[in-house]
Amino acid sequence: MRLMRLTREFRDQFSQQEMRTHGRKNGFVTTGQQARMLKWLPKIGLSKDKTLADAQLPDGAPIVMEIGFGNGDFLVHLAQLHPDWLLLGVEIYLPGVAKAMGRLEDAGLIEQCRITQLPAQFVLTRQVQAGQLDGVFINHPDPWPKAKHHKRRIIQKDFAELLVSRLKPGGFIKLASDKADLAEWMRDILDITPGLSNVAGVGGFIDRDADRIETKFEQRGNKAGRISQFLHYIKD
Repeated sequence: MRLMRLTREFRDQFSQQEMRTHGRKNGFVTTGQQARMLKWLPKIGLSKDKTLADAQLPDGAPIVMEIGFGNGDFLVHLAQLHPDWLLLGVEIYLPGVAKAMGRLEDAGLIEQCRITQLPAQFVLTRQVQAGQLDGVFINHPDPWPKAKHHKRRIIQKDFAELLVSRLKPGGFIKLASDKADLAEWMRDILDITPGLSNVAGVGGFIDRDADRIETKFEQRGNKAGRISQFLHYIKD
């Protein structure tokens, strides 16, 4: 298949270039991948003028979000493991969205998902109502290792409080990182976030879920000798 950059027309229609984000947005896709996105984004995409209330969700379906789904391997895993869930996938890197849509379509799971290329802060603030989510996954977010870039890390005090506000009572937040300092950063912020309880106890990490797949980033960390750590919080 021929690799190509996403066309300007495609990016103008689907990429939110005017919203400031840290990280890549554009990149290379195949003609087939772009065709799949053109087919499915109008059906399952959550554009900036829509909310989850506009997304034709099944009544009573648990709604679980994955922030930064990358190439979609974990999103597919969740859809297979929990066929009753409605999954909201958030990813600003459009080639990642292309790969995820291909995997979801091939697995016959794509209509179980809603996809957005908008920043997570915007999605949670403008598109998700208070108490609407049953859970949130954040797997191996960008560690932004330089101290001057720590403010770019996704888990910050205000963002953690926003996450809590969008969860139902009893809803969960699950996180993973193979960078120890980032795992501790996230734990330390979430441990003191009002309304959250650390399943492992304050300062603790949970064991790896037995049914959890190894994502691309987890495998990469393992090869480099970095062991992933896992966090699990419940809204009180």
